[in-house]
Amino acid sequence: MRAIAAAAGIALAISALAATDAQAITVQGRVLKGEARQPTPGVSVSLHIVKGTEELPGKMATSDAKGQYRFDGLAAGAQLSYFVSTEYEGAFYTEGPAEPAGNGEATQDIVIYEVGRDVATVHVTNHHIIVERNPDHLHVTEILVFENSGKTAYLGTGLNHAENAGIRLGLPASVKEFQMGMGGDAQTVRVQGRDLASLRPIPPGTRPFSFTYNVPLSGRMDLSHRLYFPTAKFVVLIEDPKLRLESASLKYAGQRDQNGRKFELYQGSDFPIGAEVTMRIQGAGFWSNPKIYPWVAAPFLIVGALVFAAKRGRRRTEGGADSVGAARAGEAMRFAAPTEPASRTAQPPPLLDDDFAAIYLFLIDALDRGLERGEFSKESHALVRGNLKRRLEAILSDQPRAGTR
Repeated sequence: MRAIAAAAGIALAISALAATDAQAITVQGRVLKGEARQPTPGVSVSLHIVKGTEELPGKMATSDAKGQYRFDGLAAGAQLSYFVSTEYEGAFYTEGPAEPAGNGEATQDIVIYEVGRDVATVHVTNHHIIVERNPDHLHVTEILVFENSGKTAYLGTGLNHAENAGIRLGLPASVKEFQMGMGGDAQTVRVQGRDLASLRPIPPGTRPFSFTYNVPLSGRMDLSHRLYFPTAKFVVLIEDPKLRLESASLKYAGQRDQNGRKFELYQGSDFPIGAEVTMRIQGAGFWSNPKIYPWVAAPFLIVGALVFAAKRGRRRTEGGADSVGAARAGEAMRFAAPTEPASRTAQPPPLLDDDFAAIYLFLIDALDRGLERGEFSKESHALVRGNLKRRLEAILSDQPRAGTR
């Protein structure tokens, strides 16, 4: 019986291996250079295996003397996709997904180029910005289509002239939670202040490039962009009809249905290099962002508590003085003709204004720290800080007249 069971197990294993071999696929292709499509040997090719949104461990190969590469024994599956990529002279190229034919083989060539700096060959055919409203921020998606009509991959000047870069774009001032999409990755895309730069050159042909970020909700949100490439068409789609876009660069073009949702459409065309596309979104209102509520309410609550405590303290002081005066009426007569005006002795304790000033200084400092942590926009910070600062200045200007200094 044991021998029969072992033989059956071996047979099942052989059958499973045969099925696996039958389902295996191959991804192959050539590395070609330039418009002449010259086979190029010695170039490293990476295989990227993607399952849904997850990238699985891949493989590496090197093109042979004929420029060919090959990956054998790959599993087939409805959820599996295969992409190939390589880098040449600092330029990153990717192709795919590779589609297997009936024989289980998928052919995918990769074309690489020499690198140049002729910016005149590069322009943006479309720049789309999609704005979606959330409870305390705007979610912004940007999609650009670059077209390089030259024969070399473009590589220009990057941020602060310290690094070379292909794609470059000016961003809004309050970008939070930036995430890369198509055409780049976290390792090669830099966001510094209001500038975005990709270290990858722009190859000849058409290349999509996308990313997303959030902008804190406030009464007036600045989405202005500086363009580093000529842009044929610039489009902004706003999901919330209550939000209004003010722009000297774009014009309102009605509503557009997209994926079952309605968007307000703004558009412009034919922007030159260095153009500033001004965009300010209004309609959210100062009170739209709940994160500013504590900062607005805190000063009034603290001031109210201190005023209440001060009044209560004065009542106790006056009540105590009356009882002492009644018990010692004869002694109190000595103070019937004070040497100084009585109004001076009736002033509140001088420490009260000092406490107010210290509290407002603390609130201003905490507000500045909150801005650094990205808890609210610069517009909300400036408005609340201005109110606090004016109150602090009023307190400090009143102190000499109150005799506190």
